[in-house]
Amino acid sequence: MITMMKNSSVVERPHSALVVTAALVVALVAALASGCGLETDKANQYMSRAAAHQDAAEAILARLKSFPAEWEALFNVPSVGPAQVTAGRQLTVDREADVDAFKAELVQWEKDLDPILELNVDAKVKEYIRLKIAAIDAWKSYAEDYLIPLIKSCQGMVEIIAYGRPAAEQAAKAEEIAGEVAEASAKLQECLTAEQRADDYFGDNKLGK
Repeated sequence: MITMMKNSSVVERPHSALVVTAALVVALVAALASGCGLETDKANQYMSRAAAHQDAAEAILARLKSFPAEWEALFNVPSVGPAQVTAGRQLTVDREADVDAFKAELVQWEKDLDPILELNVDAKVKEYIRLKIAAIDAWKSYAEDYLIPLIKSCQGMVEIIAYGRPAAEQAAKAEEIAGEVAEASAKLQECLTAEQRADDYFGDNKLGK
């Protein structure tokens, strides 16, 4: 029985969306359209493109969220054999690819928001966009600096199992992974706080009205 990732919160988050929800996009577009002389059409175009990358990022995140449970299903068994090793290798490769795709969507999403800061739109809208970009940057760090190392460690654990390394070595690797899970969970909370800060600003300033 090999269990290293019992704390599935490493990629969990509350109901608040990772990125601007479709409803908030519509509300923000309405806010952009409400002023005179504003560059509404351009802003709407950027927001629409950003929403597409939002959707893609959310879909990828759903797969990343399943990683801890998938890992447990493979290795939380009485006896680990070649079938688990093969499946574990494929799982970590797949999730590593998901992290790369997630990062790519975040980059494109930020690129679609950046130009809004140069447009003639309300100052409060610009501040909201800045807060969202700060949240995106936090998520990029979460993916690159926390999820990738965690997945790499899990890949290492699979090879330790595959080569029948001593139980003490397996235990040491499991402890290392547990530490990475804790660090990733802390970073996740930082990302969620950044997201909430932006969402609170949106609501407090009634940008959707």
